[in-house]
Parts: sequence; structure tokens; C-alpha cells
Amino acid sequence: MSRSLSEGGADRVAAMQSIFLSDLGYYVYIVTILNSVKYPFKGELFNLGEIKEQNDTLLGRVKRLFLFKKFLKSNKIDVVIDHRVRSKRFSEYIISAFVYPTNVIYMVHSYAIEIYFPPYKWITKRLYKRRNKIVSVTKGIEKLIKKTYNFNNLQSIYNPIDFNYIDSLKNEAIAETSDFIFWYGRIEEKSKNVSLLIDAYAKSKLASKNVKLIVMGNGKDEGLIKIKIEKLNLTEKVRMLPFSVNPFTYIEKSKFTVLSSKYEGFPMSVLESLACGTPVVSVEYKNFEDGVVKNEYNGLMVENHNPDALANALNRFIDDEKLYLSCKGNAKNSVVSFSVENISKQWQTLIDN
Repeated sequence: MSRSLSEGGADRVAAMQSIFLSDLGYYVYIVTILNSVKYPFKGELFNLGEIKEQNDTLLGRVKRLFLFKKFLKSNKIDVVIDHRVRSKRFSEYIISAFVYPTNVIYMVHSYAIEIYFPPYKWITKRLYKRRNKIVSVTKGIEKLIKKTYNFNNLQSIYNPIDFNYIDSLKNEAIAETSDFIFWYGRIEEKSKNVSLLIDAYAKSKLASKNVKLIVMGNGKDEGLIKIKIEKLNLTEKVRMLPFSVNPFTYIEKSKFTVLSSKYEGFPMSVLESLACGTPVVSVEYKNFEDGVVKNEYNGLMVENHNPDALANALNRFIDDEKLYLSCKGNAKNSVVSFSVENISKQWQTLIDN
């Protein structure tokens, strides 16, 4: 079960999971809350978002819950894997206590764990303490959940990379002919902090050296970022592109990618960048210690919330060719262990047990 199959990293993981579980021989059903399907997937889709668009009243919501429960029962679903955020206490109580079957795996994709559990601890403990599994995408998130709720039904399984899928798309042509660095994701300041990147780029040497910045994605703060770009007189140097299911061709052709987030889980943008052989400049987001960027090995790690520190890192990868080429050479091999073949085996063991 997923919010949708578009844009976000959690959605991307859910879509990828449907493919590798199908390839392993499981019969897969996918339930989406929103009517937005862009990523490739395998299995039978039950799009609750289409029904929601027809009737989103209170009565319509109740009807969708009954339809969902009937769907689970009629298809004899053995295991539910829930990728959604789950912060609404009443609806989550209904779903977990009365709609879901016995076997449920609750995913936690972010270090901001409060969006994956209802706001009151007593409700969270009652709903999740005895359920089958809570799977985090990093050990750091698992430790935080343990510290916060004292659950014992915890496990970590890292996000996978489908190298074959990336390789099939990364060589497509793009219109951009200048050198550029690249950022992509949801444009939401609360978590992704794109304004920090814009400030750092403005302070760096990159614009004067004709290295552009391309920002790809959609989100509620697009307007805010566009205004910031205009105020800093960067409209000729910073290009904004809408979300695309194929960011890989831009990753492949960029000098390097950048992560500016305040917090993350196990960011797909970093995995996918390194899988393309492209190094990453990343700030020290919450939970960065459990990430894959190793300073001066496959990228650069710098202090967060500091545009000067980030600007200096951008400059280093342009000025220090030896360091840059070394990190670029190490990029792909640094994430081979996260191949979909390896990660799918961990999921198979969990589900079968």
C-alpha cells in the first residue's frame, strides 16, 4: 500500500518492490491512496485515488475503507506492506485495528518518525507493539523508534537500486549542453531545504565558471524557490524542470548532484546518483551517519544550514580535479551492495518467515 506511485522516494521504493516481489514469484496487489501512477510497477493495481476523486466526502471516505477491507478479504491477502505516512490517529486506528489482516509490515522511510505513527504514544503502542514488523530503511531510524517507543518488532532493510533500470534510461539525450550540477526531489522547504542550495550556489564560483544548477521536481514551494532565484539574479544560471520519471539522464550528464535536506531516511537520490557513477555533495542531514556518502571517497559531506560551507564544497569539486575524479571513480562500486538482487533476498526472508 502506497500514497501513490509517483515523485517521492517512498513511492519509488514501493513501485520497485512490486517488481522484485513479482519476479520472486509472489502475487502482488498495489493499493494507492492518490490517483497518480508514473513509476513502472508489476501486479494488480487497486487505485483508491480514482474513487476518492469521485467522492471525497466523509461518506466517501467510509465507503473507501469498506471497499479496501473487502478487497483485502476477497483477494485473500497474506501480507500487507504499508509505505504510507500514518499520523492521523483516528483513521490509522480504524485501518490497523479493523481493516488490515493479521500480517502487516509497516515501513518507516524517514528520520522524521512522527509522520509514520499517530501523535499519542499510547495509541501508537497499542496499534503497533504487537503487529508483525516495523521495517526502517536505516539502522539509525530503527534505533530512534526503539528509543521512542521501546518496540521489539523492528528490523532494517535498506532501499534497493535497480542498476539495469537506471542503465536503460541514463543515456537518453537532453537539451542542456552546458556543464551543470543537479538536484532533484520534492520541492518542500521543511524537509528538502532547496533554498540552502540556491544560497550556496549564489556564493560559489560555479556561475562565474559557467557551471549551471538544474533543479528538477514539483512541490508546494516551487514559487518560493523561483522568487529566490530571481532575487539573486540567477535566472540565467539556475534552471527549474518539472518532475520526470527519468532523472537519470541528467544525473549521468551532471558534474555532480547535491543533497541539501534537513532530514532524510535513506535517500534514493543519493543511491541513484552513485549508481550512475556521479559523486554527491551532501549536507549532514539528520541520520547522515547511516548513509552512503563517504567524505572525499564518493562525495563530500559538509555542515548543514551553512551556505558558505556548502558553497566551498561546490567549489572544491570544480577546482580540485584529482579529488573529483577519485570520487567519481569510486561512486558506482560504493553502492553495489544495495542492488535489487541483494535487497530482494532480505525481503523474501522476512515475508516467508
